[in-house]
Amino acid sequence: MKRKKRMLMIVLISILSVVVIFLAVFLLFQTRKIEVTGNQYCSDEELVKWIQKDELAFNSLYIWFKYNYTDVEKPAAIESVTASMKNPWTVEIKVKEKTFLGYFDYDGAFLYFDDNGTAALKTSEVIEGAPFIEGLGIDESKVKMNQELPVTDEGIFEKIVEVTRLLNKYELFSDRLSGEDGNISLFFGVVTVQLGSGDYEQKIAQISPILEKLDEQFAGQAGVLHLEKYDSPNSAIRFVPETAQTEDAKADKIE
Repeated sequence: MKRKKRMLMIVLISILSVVVIFLAVFLLFQTRKIEVTGNQYCSDEELVKWIQKDELAFNSLYIWFKYNYTDVEKPAAIESVTASMKNPWTVEIKVKEKTFLGYFDYDGAFLYFDDNGTAALKTSEVIEGAPFIEGLGIDESKVKMNQELPVTDEGIFEKIVEVTRLLNKYELFSDRLSGEDGNISLFFGVVTVQLGSGDYEQKIAQISPILEKLDEQFAGQAGVLHLEKYDSPNSAIRFVPETAQTEDAKADKIE
């Protein structure tokens, strides 16, 4: 009999302990403040609202667990999210935003996309470091945030990734980039550099010295620099001034 009473007492104490712990977690760890750090493009208000969409976000301990130990579906412009607790009622959310591959005009604003061609951010602001891209052949009626852009050339994003990497390598800064019909063209002031559809490394390596020569021979002259067929130092390089009537008649060879 005494043993049964002892067991009953242990069970009651265990239940009471669980209830006390539950109440402590429920009452003490109530979310009163959410602080956001690491964001530059997404506003604090936007991210706080995203977190509060979860009905259980009233509990700070739950938020801490969710954003550290579960696979969270994040906003399109966010690469990663972690959470820490400054105190039982204040949660700090640290975000890492994506690096954008480029952007284009879309619905009265700019739409930025990542290396995978995923629509990540729509804003009226120009973000430094992301080039303006044109000629992607996008069906704008099918564009959806956080999904891959509906382009006619599925390999275009790989080409843009390679070209932008090489531009950084050779410390070149183009005004914009075109991917029309799968061919890459770069714009440096009034000079358009046509690179074609591949073999970008050796082509881009030639741009800087060629632009210097163009500045000497055709200072301020708008035109097209043809590097589509460049494959060796012996390849002919043609510059076609904008005023040329035909390429055959006016194309100039860069010496």
